[in-house]
Formats: sequence, structure tokens, C-alpha cells
Amino acid sequence: MALPQIDVQTFDVNISSMGKKVKFRPFLVKEEKLLVMAGESTDSSDMIHTVQQIITNCSLGKVDGSKLPIFDLQKVFLEIRGMSVSNIINLIAKCGECGIDNDVEFDLEKVKITKNKGHKKQIKLTDSMIIEMDYPKVTDIEKLMGESIEEIYKVTANCIKTIYNDEEVIEFQESPLEERMDFIEQFSVKQFALIREFYESMPQLLHAIDFTCKACKKDNTLVIDGYENFFV
Repeated sequence: MALPQIDVQTFDVNISSMGKKVKFRPFLVKEEKLLVMAGESTDSSDMIHTVQQIITNCSLGKVDGSKLPIFDLQKVFLEIRGMSVSNIINLIAKCGECGIDNDVEFDLEKVKITKNKGHKKQIKLTDSMIIEMDYPKVTDIEKLMGESIEEIYKVTANCIKTIYNDEEVIEFQESPLEERMDFIEQFSVKQFALIREFYESMPQLLHAIDFTCKACKKDNTLVIDGYENFFV
């Protein structure tokens, strides 16, 4: 006789970049095992890949975690974590005045995606040409933060979605990479500065925790940011 299946409750999670809600299930023991294994690794990319896989699993295959932009990957993971374990994570924060360790609570329900005013996915290059961008994936974030302009060009070649040129609509990703790179190299310095502005103003997760030091009573603020710091 086959063993019975255990019913698992689902919950709705808003995917900002997709503009819709998707049903997710909580972590199961197999996902908890993946997190433990990734946490034991010294390679931060192992945790990123694990989180992507967990999101794919917990969405019952409706969301490909590897295709989510960083801010959605972080937010969705935190929501699943909150529903699976607890909304509260206990952290240790050093006082900026005396250096004493303090116990602080990180409430996942208070974490929000910050959207920068004026940020647009459509960029006007000329009076007759507009390009529409997609957000870079997690694996591209470090390339954008690096010093290699060639890597930034490659990320951009994969992030331009559509070109609107007069009445012509061109699906950019249908062109070979070499042609896409050639197109980007035609940008003026001012035009590429608009691309950089798009990256720099993308939505992000940034959370501040205020606490008073238990020893010296100094007020402190712990800021949690960075793509890796929300995978806790």
C-alpha cells in the first residue's frame, strides 16, 4: 500500500517584477536540508543557487527562481522563510560606541522593496528610439559592481528586452550576442550613462533595525543590505 500524501497549506506571494501573485508552499524537510548544506559552504554562490532552487520548488514550478531579479529573489525567499519557520530572526549586532554584542530581532514582515522615484524600465536614447530593459539576474549583480566594462556590456546585452525605433519593434534577445554587443558599442557616453542610471536606481531591499545598547545605552541603527545579507 502506498504511503499517504501530507496536505500542505499554500499562500499567495506578490512577485513585484511579474506584477502578479503566485501560490507558494512552505519549506519542507528537503528544502531545509538544502539550506543547511548551502550554509556550510564557503562559496556564497552556493546559497544563491539553493535559494533559487527553493523558490522554484515552493512555487510548484510556476516561478523559475533563476530568472528573478535580486530584489524579488530576496523578498520571496524571506516570505517563504517567514511562513515556514518564523517571521522573527534573532541577530547579534555590535554597538558602534562600545563594541558590545547586542541581541536584536529582525522582523521579516517589516522588510519592503524600496522603489526609487523616477526609475523607469524604458530608456529614451534618441527622439525616435526607446529601449525597454529587463532587470539583471542575481548572477549578473557582481559583474555590474565590478570594474570590467566588458562585463557590464555583456550584462546589458542580456538585459535589453525590446527596441522601439519609430514604428518598428525589435525583440532584442532574438539577435545573436555578437550583434547585440555591436549595438551597445554604438552608444554615446551620455546614452550609456542612462543605462547605468537604470541599474543604480533599481528597486532594492534595504532594512534598518534600531536598537539601544544594553551596556552603554547608546542608540544604534543596524542596516541590512547587500544581495547576500537577506539570505539568512
